[in-house]
Amino acid sequence: MRNKIVLLALLVGSLAAAQGVAIKSGATSDLATVNTQNALLIQTGISTRPTYAIVASGLTTSSAYNLGVEAGATGFKLLGWCVSLSNATAAAAVTVAVNRRTAASTGGTLCVAEQSSSCSVSAYDPTDVAFDGIGRSTGTLGTIGALVDSVGFMIGELGAGAADPPGPAPFCRFYGMQGEKVPTIASGVANGISVTITSLGAGGLASGGITMYVIQE
Repeated sequence: MRNKIVLLALLVGSLAAAQGVAIKSGATSDLATVNTQNALLIQTGISTRPTYAIVASGLTTSSAYNLGVEAGATGFKLLGWCVSLSNATAAAAVTVAVNRRTAASTGGTLCVAEQSSSCSVSAYDPTDVAFDGIGRSTGTLGTIGALVDSVGFMIGELGAGAADPPGPAPFCRFYGMQGEKVPTIASGVANGISVTITSLGAGGLASGGITMYVIQE
């Protein structure tokens, strides 16, 4: 009997080595497959985690502007962010900074769930629960914490009439693309994160925009 068991084990091992090992979904009977290059095929965009876009647009750029998000009863993770800028009367260096916040923010324009205009918190899947944190644009941000990310721009100088050059292209940053962890915010209104943009100076148009992409978990 022992010899038969050993023989069976060797046979199964040989088959696995020859045919590969099936990878089965934990939720369904689906099996993993490979693409035409014999690489494991991974389908993106099917996460079950509630995902939200927190959007502020039409912001005045002649003074500093920001978008802050504070956690609710559930924490969240920052997947990425995008910013848009304007030119101004004089060329200027502009800094975009992403900072943790260690105290609640105040004032500004509160972001409203599923609103059709700025400032809005919109779920990617309308069947998901509403985001339980707080988004606010151009508020008085809470106590500044660790600097998580930062980029700089040089904006152009507005000309006269048709000579006006186009403004800087929108800039986006996304995290976790290489398997690294993403910025994580613990639960509680005292915990948050913000994207701030320094003033573009006189003549900056009201075309500033900031979007933050978060998952709630």
